[in-house]
Amino acid sequence: MNPEHPTNPAWLREIDLALCAHPQILLTGNVRDLYRLPDPGFAGRVRFMGLVEALWSVAQPRGYGALLAYSTGVGVELISATPEGRTAAEQVLREADVEQRRPLHMAQVRDLITAVTDLDRRRAAGPPVALVLSDAARLFTGELLSPEERLFLATADRLAYRALPVGNGYNTVFWVLDREHDLPAWFATGNHTLRITGIPEPDLSARLATARDMAVKLPEMPEEESERQAVARRFAEASHGMRLRSMQDVVRLAAAAGIPGARIDDAVRAFRVGVPDNPWQSAGLRDRLRTAEKELGTRVLGQPDAVRRVLDILARSATGLSGAHTGNTSKPRGVLFFAGPTGVGKTELAKALAELLFGDENAYLRFDMSEFSAEHSEARLIGAPPGFIGHDAGGELTNGIRQQPFRVVLFDEIEKAHQRLLDKFLQILDDGRLTDGRGGTVYFTEALIVFTTNLGIVVPGEDNKPVENVTDEMELPEIEERVRQYIEVFFRHLIGRPELYNRVEQSIVVFDFLRPEAALEIADRTIGRVADAVRRNFGATLEFSDSAREELLQQATYNLRNGGRGIVATIESILLNPLARELFARPPVPGQALRVAAIEPQGQNYVLVME
Repeated sequence: MNPEHPTNPAWLREIDLALCAHPQILLTGNVRDLYRLPDPGFAGRVRFMGLVEALWSVAQPRGYGALLAYSTGVGVELISATPEGRTAAEQVLREADVEQRRPLHMAQVRDLITAVTDLDRRRAAGPPVALVLSDAARLFTGELLSPEERLFLATADRLAYRALPVGNGYNTVFWVLDREHDLPAWFATGNHTLRITGIPEPDLSARLATARDMAVKLPEMPEEESERQAVARRFAEASHGMRLRSMQDVVRLAAAAGIPGARIDDAVRAFRVGVPDNPWQSAGLRDRLRTAEKELGTRVLGQPDAVRRVLDILARSATGLSGAHTGNTSKPRGVLFFAGPTGVGKTELAKALAELLFGDENAYLRFDMSEFSAEHSEARLIGAPPGFIGHDAGGELTNGIRQQPFRVVLFDEIEKAHQRLLDKFLQILDDGRLTDGRGGTVYFTEALIVFTTNLGIVVPGEDNKPVENVTDEMELPEIEERVRQYIEVFFRHLIGRPELYNRVEQSIVVFDFLRPEAALEIADRTIGRVADAVRRNFGATLEFSDSAREELLQQATYNLRNGGRGIVATIESILLNPLARELFARPPVPGQALRVAAIEPQGQNYVLVME
């Protein structure tokens, strides 16, 4: 470790040592950020630096005389130099026959690298010089290298092997890359004289130190030191996954919008999603949640335990406690994993939650995961990668959240998704963000994520024949225990993804079978909706004799294996189809009363006997 910089981060200390042993260094990862480093001019002070300045902060103490930087469209610039190093840098520019701040062709950049590193051409003894290729990946135009680009890399490769030490280091070339594979593998990993250094995103300790430096600029900061430290701590925790440059921008946003320091979480949220208002913190939502159990119970029938469990999780989201136990407040507002038989209200409850939370049932984004069982279907969610057809269109999921971050996102029948997609779900659940095919980041911090599944209802038995794991003869506690056990077996052992199960285990909500009382109410409501449609479209009333209504209810609720959907489908077959036939043949006049005396089967169909 360089004793002059004892607090430099590990990646910069690695570069400090690499200057002594490697003529070319590849920098990847978090290369576009600001870095909190010791101020070379003032002992004991820190300063935020860009990458090029950070490199000079370790190169100069190693005896380097000058630092040149090249970026596409700008050209080469002399960033810093000692008096002796300036002379060496000017000689490099003469040797390469280039001028500062002039865009260069590929051949000129090749000459510049040669002038820096080839001692046979630059014979002057002077201090070592470093060149930073600030956007190295942008030197190349496509996936396939042109002959000129191959010659460029081959020259750089040859120069790395020919390099000789100068003073305490080499005449060094820094390649700044967003990703290591932006350069061909034969060059990036095939040359042992190159050093690859990854710059990590800031961890909590780095963000906390940054938050303490920057929090003093927030409006209306508390006077008490302990309260100021608490604001800085919340700022650091809320900025999980953010870079220091973005934290600086959050402070500017808070100052411009007049967001006080005590509400730093709102400033972080506004920076991420671009929306200053926060429906999750509105008084209206809290009022709706207080009465939601009754309202949801009337919309999703026969599931009081599931509704109560869901509201407990939502209360945690509305109070801002999601992720509080882990210190990660960048996770989604809430995660629900609905499990249970088909047709018992899982999807209906997700729709009802969208209306409850955001006042709009359309604030609801649904994906049927049976449509995403193929590996390539990932492109539909996040967009195709560059170079593929449709990459400019974006993905259905990422576009939807970018346009409306306050949403309920439903992934229906999650067990049918291709396993490659499960990695995307992990990223959403852990970090509350996703990178789309165009490289943009989409934040899920204000969304409610809902998964549904039928796992644990019917399971493979002997010879992989399906057998019922639970039945409607069981009580809910036994159903819940069996379903939870199978979900754990499925994720941990059958598909080998225990990490996903660990993240949804506490969010599992098991739905009960549809019981006869709730089934009768669903059937009755469905019949009522048919009568309302007749009244609305024809101005007539639809009535039933006691025996006809009893027969209709009995037929609709005879088999509850398909839940509410089965009830609706039966009423459609027994009542709606023959009624439509009757209304088409003999349209009623406004005010007319249509009375169904009986419903009788006729082959595969039914007919209505009208009074």
